[in-house]
Amino acid sequence: MNQHSHIRSLILPWVELRLNAHDQQLVEDHLKLCSSCRTYFEELSVALLPSQEGLKDELVSDPFLPTRIKALVESSTKQRGLRETVVRWTMMSAMFVVAVVCGIFLGEKLATRTSTVTDQSVITEYSDSLKVVDIADRLQSIAQSTTEVPK
Repeated sequence: MNQHSHIRSLILPWVELRLNAHDQQLVEDHLKLCSSCRTYFEELSVALLPSQEGLKDELVSDPFLPTRIKALVESSTKQRGLRETVVRWTMMSAMFVVAVVCGIFLGEKLATRTSTVTDQSVITEYSDSLKVVDIADRLQSIAQSTTEVPK
């Protein structure tokens, strides 16, 4: 039985002519003598090897295949181009509307905001953003020295 499994493992390489001459002859001799392995080979042949008559009926060349493929590619390209254009203009219009609405909103908020900007408030905001200790005093002294006119 071990020899049968060994021969059965060699049947596919034997069909594909990938065996050396010794193994090729071994498989052929065994298939002539062993009906069990020959039946296995025949079942495998039906499953894996196509029949020549079936291939003749199925393989008919289509002379217009390249023309049909070219037409399909061109039609899909035209449709894709039209869709891309529509999507692009829709997105640009939507972004423009969003930008206008944001501009109006920000403009109204800034117009109603009342605050006075002084040197001290700018220095305080600057020093708070830098998280530096005593920078407010140093910047205040610089601001005072630049505003004082020497006499």
